[in-house]
Amino acid sequence: MRIRLTEIRLRPTGKRVRFDRDVNVESLFIGRGPDNDVSLKGLTISLHQATIRKSDGRLYIEAAPGQRVNVNGLVSTGERLQIGDTIRIGSWELRILEPYAGFDASLEYTEVVHVDDERSALDARTRIGVEAGALARRPLSWAAVGLVLVFCLLVPIFWAPAQLPWTTGPVSSGHAYIATQCQECHSGFFQGVRNAECATCHYDVGRHAPAKYAVEELEEATCAGCHLEHRGRETLLADEGSRFCAECHAEIDQVVEQTKLAGVSDFGTDHPPFKLTVVTDPHVKPVAVDMAGDVSENSGLDFSHFMHVGDAVEDGSRGEDRYLSCGACHQPDIRGRGMKPVVFEDHCRSCHALDPDPLSTGGALPHGEPEDVRGFLREFYWNQVLNAEVQDPNAPASLRNRKRDAPLSSSASETARAWVDAKTRDAVEGLFGGGGTCRECHTVIEGSARDGGAGITPVQLQRVWAPRIAFSHASHTPFACAKCHGAAAIFEPDSDLARPDWSMEGAVPYGLLDAEGAIEASEEATDILIPGIETCRECHQGAKASGRGVVPSPCSMCHPFHGQDHGPMHVPAASSAETDGGADAPLDEATRTHEALPAAFARAG
Repeated sequence: MRIRLTEIRLRPTGKRVRFDRDVNVESLFIGRGPDNDVSLKGLTISLHQATIRKSDGRLYIEAAPGQRVNVNGLVSTGERLQIGDTIRIGSWELRILEPYAGFDASLEYTEVVHVDDERSALDARTRIGVEAGALARRPLSWAAVGLVLVFCLLVPIFWAPAQLPWTTGPVSSGHAYIATQCQECHSGFFQGVRNAECATCHYDVGRHAPAKYAVEELEEATCAGCHLEHRGRETLLADEGSRFCAECHAEIDQVVEQTKLAGVSDFGTDHPPFKLTVVTDPHVKPVAVDMAGDVSENSGLDFSHFMHVGDAVEDGSRGEDRYLSCGACHQPDIRGRGMKPVVFEDHCRSCHALDPDPLSTGGALPHGEPEDVRGFLREFYWNQVLNAEVQDPNAPASLRNRKRDAPLSSSASETARAWVDAKTRDAVEGLFGGGGTCRECHTVIEGSARDGGAGITPVQLQRVWAPRIAFSHASHTPFACAKCHGAAAIFEPDSDLARPDWSMEGAVPYGLLDAEGAIEASEEATDILIPGIETCRECHQGAKASGRGVVPSPCSMCHPFHGQDHGPMHVPAASSAETDGGADAPLDEATRTHEALPAAFARAG
């Protein structure tokens, strides 16, 4: 029997919120115990109160032994149910609704407190029927009160295992290590959890939106209002579902007038194109651009993926031609989310030796600022002269035949200076001149360096193009790189060197593509090879999507609710009178600090 259960809760703001969940059971159990399919709180409700079953295409409700049910005001041990019937159990009302497509029944329930009914039912259940004698009502009542105080209040205070009967259900797996330590979260007896208790461990929880927006619902929200505890080990406290996000973001411009965000309610059907943070000028910070337009990048670097992946490259360190895989340059970071930065010394020097004079420098030339390179060359050649290690066959004989400890005469010094100047000039020309090594990857600007020589355009490589998205490469390891970054993983089929197995189409993790296919190879550094939303939707659909090869994708899968760059949670927005810069000014250090943090704390793993 497939049933859609809908719980209606009243938030502190007075707003009614619906929480839907689907169950597939033979019988639907209702009661106060946490093992029921529908667990209802209330002293007048039995641990197991009633059961709803389906027979001959009709729904029936049966009360547990010794219990009664109230259906449309009629109290009995069981009734046949119809659409529109109302069931009263304690302070709860359950309504039978028209079932959704594919469901056998739909049940909506909410708590409606009726003080008189609660008190009458409680009095009826606590009657002991003894009026006089040694077992009179008054002495027994006081004795019972004393026993309750001792065993249910005093004993649990001093013995933590005895606190378990007071809980309304098991805590989540993240809080299991303090499941028997109620005082860690509850600051007083019979008190709810305050934000200050949550901040003891979760001290770095950030705001959802910048403080200047001052959204009332966010400012007045409590942690426990969204993260409902005591619902079992498998409950995800951090996932309230896409409907929770869509309450504001479906029409975000109605909630925050000055926002630049577009409305969104579901990734599969209603989500704007991705917005990327792109380096459009290597001299300034990256800017946010809409991926739906003609997006290009200017990192200051001249690079071609096709030149490095499409055909075999000459590896100077190995002395042979070989194919480069994606992993030769792109390696995941320690968390498996992003990629480590590409470093010249680790990924490029084996092929790009930067050696204008192999007989002399021996590959020791640094990769850095042009003026530092020129200084290194001049110092390098002078050290050859001073250490009597000049090996250049075109050098003057006085320098090649010089003894190590022999002093330099004035004429020899002039000869050495002229030779060093000439060698430095030739080496610099080989690096920065027309067809020079540096020009293979960089744009050379004449006279722009600190020492007045040739300089290069600054290089600013972007590592994270979508900083607001919690993307993980590790979770996509079953797929080849070419599935999402096809333009960067294309090979030239007409090659003399046999291709390795890892480069074959569909091979994981690389699986390159044929250049004669439908995807155009990337041959320019301006190409941005981040997949668009259409590529993601091949697998990721809406939060309620299902089917083979389909990944249900709620908002929280990619967008964390709390942002570290907006300051700490529950800090009021600073007014114009409180800050020199008005509402747009950043919060000062005192405002960003929690009112109280313990000297020592432990974070859950």
